[in-house]
Amino acid sequence: MSAALSQILTIFLAILAGFVCRKAKVLTEENTSALSNIVVKIILPFYLFGAILRTDAGVDPRAVPVAVGLSAGMFLLSALIALAVVPLLRPPKEDRGVYLFELMCGNVTYIGIPVCAAVLGGSASFYASLLNIPYNLICFSLGIFLLCGKFSLRKALNPAFLAGLAAAILYMLRVQLPPVLLSGCAFLGQATSPCAMLVIGSVLASVPIREIVSEWRAVPFVLLRLVGIAALTALLLRFLPVDPTLKGVLILMAAMPAATNSTMLCTIYGGNRALSAKLIFLSTALSLVSIPLWAALYFG
Repeated sequence: MSAALSQILTIFLAILAGFVCRKAKVLTEENTSALSNIVVKIILPFYLFGAILRTDAGVDPRAVPVAVGLSAGMFLLSALIALAVVPLLRPPKEDRGVYLFELMCGNVTYIGIPVCAAVLGGSASFYASLLNIPYNLICFSLGIFLLCGKFSLRKALNPAFLAGLAAAILYMLRVQLPPVLLSGCAFLGQATSPCAMLVIGSVLASVPIREIVSEWRAVPFVLLRLVGIAALTALLLRFLPVDPTLKGVLILMAAMPAATNSTMLCTIYGGNRALSAKLIFLSTALSLVSIPLWAALYFG
């Protein structure tokens, strides 16, 4: 429990740093947008490539397609829940896509990977990185369409997805890359979460506080995002013969707060980034309680 809480507090402090930087005008509209592009198109691909290949987890390569397939199933389950629930919330038409996306996709990269590693250890970070392969395909195709009303195959085949896919294939083929290459990927990838949280904090600083706390639809949204989807995922996984570590990763990932990528994508391609930032802030704040509880209750 303490490991999960420590990771979430670290993330939250990084968001606060971005908030302060924007208020102090260290971060501006222009360089926030530039930082979003750098994270999404450069740093994140290096991070995922190194995270999958630079591992001593010793996972059987035959487990890779199983992990990716179950991850895709988790996102499909979340999508079905979102399609059933969001219409009941009756959000304005222009906000519907943000709610759909944020229920379908949690923060499985910037919070998910370090939390899984801290709570479960061993091969957890490897499985968590594999989960990002279907996530990035969904995020940069259906996600951009829901958030910004745009779609293109070129965006769907994004650097983060291609880097993760390439790394998974090399892992299954047991290809050994030079250690210095993987160390370089890991070194650059360390900037992924801090930079992403700075972007979120910067965007939040541009949103009046009263607007953040007045979004009443955020209450049922947060309950579903942090509790409902994870509980249903855990229930369904009870009937599948899945590696315990992979099962734990899927449950924790289903309990993650709203996806940080939404704000960065709205910043890059146009979209309601203020609403996405509000949902991210509220769900991340409450995950300070929910994720440690999941870690304590389910994983002991």
